[in-house]
Amino acid sequence: MAEFDLIERYFTFEYDFDQHSNDDDPKQASTKKSTSKPRVVKGIGDDCAIFDIPSKYQLVTSTDTLVDGVHFFSDLDPELIAHKALAANVSDLAAMGAKPLAFTLSISLPEINEYWLAGFSKGLKKASKRFKVPLVGGDTTQGPLNINITAYGSVKKGRLLERHNAEVGDDIWVTGYLGEAAAALELQDKALVREEALTAAESELWQALTRPLPPLEFARKLTKISCCGLDISDGLAADLGHILSKSQCGAKLSVESLPISEALIEVVGLEQARQYALNGGDDYQLCFTASNKHRNKILNLAERCSINVTRIGKIHEAGLQLTLNGQPFESNRASWQHFNQ
Repeated sequence: MAEFDLIERYFTFEYDFDQHSNDDDPKQASTKKSTSKPRVVKGIGDDCAIFDIPSKYQLVTSTDTLVDGVHFFSDLDPELIAHKALAANVSDLAAMGAKPLAFTLSISLPEINEYWLAGFSKGLKKASKRFKVPLVGGDTTQGPLNINITAYGSVKKGRLLERHNAEVGDDIWVTGYLGEAAAALELQDKALVREEALTAAESELWQALTRPLPPLEFARKLTKISCCGLDISDGLAADLGHILSKSQCGAKLSVESLPISEALIEVVGLEQARQYALNGGDDYQLCFTASNKHRNKILNLAERCSINVTRIGKIHEAGLQLTLNGQPFESNRASWQHFNQ
């Protein structure tokens, strides 16, 4: 199969979602196209995709490379590989409070395996429609299995969730549950042989690893509240450290407040669950800070978006302090770092 035949068969999708609906006010959503909002003018078909970005918006972009054996297992269901590849990039857009606009895919394949490509294409199309972000271009080549996705999003000027805006006294929040994906890595041998062999609790962890769902809607609405944020991909402690570094401040976290699921506790026990929650990777949840005057707004917003949010600490002058029931807490697990494993 030639390259362009491969693209035509597996990576040319049709979309029926409305890019131009008003996400901030669903009652005013309309199927009528509007030039007042960012949109894709042209996707696949030319040498470049074309975007229309009105002056009151900014374009944000993120790119991730997923390597076989590092970010995914090549013998995993290719539909799940595709979902996670796109979710990882969409999570970066959520971290900035951006609405997904489009994405490109560059993939190298050791050979043309039509069964694998059909599954990957199916998963990518489903994730693309779930996150309402169209595929608008990319590249295919022969080589070791690598997946590179670049995602584009838009956000109104002045509403970005950037890392340098944390202030002393701010609350620190996280969405969802932490540590499940990292713990699920221990289940890979069992799951890859037969996923049905997993217990109900183990299956919940496996879903967190293979089908992450970044809190896109909540993150976009959070931009109306003055705060900063980032996504949790390398572990809470490490990723929060980026906020502390950029904002030149410190933090105090209450370990007993970390959002840990019953499933994680059932599989690994409470003590180990806390270690995973602090330093596990691949959560793709949002960590953000905000003034304590916004607590009720944040809780109400989370309820409207049907997500879990938890206040886990406060911004302090310097250093990262971990406490468990008021006593100093030591972490015995390191966060993920490339080139240092």
